Amino acid sequence: MSRQLIDKLRIDDNRAVAPVIGVVILFGFLILALSLYQVEIVPQQNAETEFQHSGEVRNDLVELRAGILQAGSIDQPQYQTVQLGTAYSTRTFTINPPSPAGTIRTTDPYPITISNNSGTPEGTITIPTRFIEYQPGYNELDRSPTWYDASVLYLDARDDGGGIAVIEDQALVDNGEVQITALQNEFRRSGTGQVTLELRPAENVTGKIPEGDLTVTVPTRLSEDDWEAKTNLPTDSDVYDGVTDTGADINNMNVYNLTLNTTVNNLTVDTVGIQEAPEDPNQNSDASISGDGTDGGDGTDGGSTQAFVSEYNDNSAGGSPQNDSIPPASPMGSLTDFSVMQEKNDGQSARLDESAQDRGKRYRLENGFVFRDITAGSHTLSINYQAPGETFDVVVVDSNGAEIDSSTTYTLDSSIKTTTNFQLSPSESQYLDTNGEIYLVIKDNSRSGSSDQTLDSLFVDWMEITVQ
Repeated sequence: MSRQLIDKLRIDDNRAVAPVIGVVILFGFLILALSLYQVEIVPQQNAETEFQHSGEVRNDLVELRAGILQAGSIDQPQYQTVQLGTAYSTRTFTINPPSPAGTIRTTDPYPITISNNSGTPEGTITIPTRFIEYQPGYNELDRSPTWYDASVLYLDARDDGGGIAVIEDQALVDNGEVQITALQNEFRRSGTGQVTLELRPAENVTGKIPEGDLTVTVPTRLSEDDWEAKTNLPTDSDVYDGVTDTGADINNMNVYNLTLNTTVNNLTVDTVGIQEAPEDPNQNSDASISGDGTDGGDGTDGGSTQAFVSEYNDNSAGGSPQNDSIPPASPMGSLTDFSVMQEKNDGQSARLDESAQDRGKRYRLENGFVFRDITAGSHTLSINYQAPGETFDVVVVDSNGAEIDSSTTYTLDSSIKTTTNFQLSPSESQYLDTNGEIYLVIKDNSRSGSSDQTLDSLFVDWMEITVQ
């Protein structure tokens, strides 16, 4: 082959390579541009979404505070909706972090005391109240919580070295009159959707506020400096008597007692329950109060008893509380962290996982549970759960595992954590064992059939039966 021909072939080879190099360079620029977009633009756009939601949820919390105060003052239930979280814009070539979920909850109860300092039992009454905390789950913006505390709504950035910013000022003292609204009942919801809070005032009037000059202490997370410098509380009046540390704390922040001086004629006490009427007092026109000095707890009515689930049966051979003698005879799937289901609102979830059946062609779940020492009465099954991938059923069965009838199958179908209450039916004699036992089976929804080829899980925070 001549030298001239060889040189010509080399030139042709170089011309063939050049377009390939160009494509590689262009692809590299595209990857670089997408990377910069992911790092710079996506967080900015997501921050805008979070900022918009922060304004919306702030308005929701303002309305919630107003609803609490109004429910107590006019003795009419109020309904307030809070948008817990939000969702980012859908993206084709870039990636979003998980949608920011929010949590709204009440704290443990703390006592309001009203005393005429006589030293007698009838001279002092105690009324439990709770704080409300809303905690956002933003990925870009600050996650500082918002608190409802002794009628004040404020943003609390103290965990991050900041302070508090009052959103809605106090409504405790106005023109020398003291207005107390105690908030009762346990409540907690998490997710990205909306939650509606039913605010119900107390109804029955039975007790009496002590006569004479009164000292009222109101629990608060706000310090003396906060009350004096950041609220419009008349701290230079005879009503105000200071703030003292109780020694308790919430989220590593002190709980204080705000002390107010008043008289029976200048004091109004209302109580408002979340989801259910409170059990402890509210005042009417003759300074009477209702209730027996106990918090409404988790929202169940007075005279009720609650029982958590006792034992379970999954596809394992562990010891108690795993009990393979309770139905079903052939359980499928597995359960982890069962003890979590026996404690309400601890922020943890037990996990029920499906297992592969028919050589991996179908995934199934069928776990059994028993409630023991259940007394006669009207029975309500309450489950706090999340079913993100599939619909599950709760079936009430007899001690042999047979379904009572079609009316005793209840569906769990929420992808957002929620609490669902089921009134058990038909007749008590059919589902309540003579030994005081009620048996349940949780299983994947039968409508999935043989097409269920994905491994799904059910998350359960707690499960209890209330007897009225």
